[in-house]
Amino acid sequence: MLGKLFGLGLGPGDPELVTVKAVRILKSVSAVAFPILEGKESFARSIAAQYIPEEIDQISIVVPMTQDRLPAQKAYDEAAYQISKVLDRGHDVACLCEGDPFFYGS
Repeated sequence: MLGKLFGLGLGPGDPELVTVKAVRILKSVSAVAFPILEGKESFARSIAAQYIPEEIDQISIVVPMTQDRLPAQKAYDEAAYQISKVLDRGHDVACLCEGDPFFYGS
């Protein structure tokens, strides 16, 4: 059986506004994936940091900031591959998104 992929919107950036459901999911998954700019900390991960168990796998989606779409597409393809390896083992993954993934987010 394949694992589940959860897209977690983290709201406007205040860790106290992360939903109870998002916290529950973060405590239940085997891995967490999050976007990060080259040479920076992940803002999405920093919002959820207090809710992420230390022992779970972490998948950094290093997104280069360039007008050329190819480097970013390669980063997303690599992240999809890393996430799929976890899901194929039957483990769940939470992918963090700054903001609301249905309206505006990272």
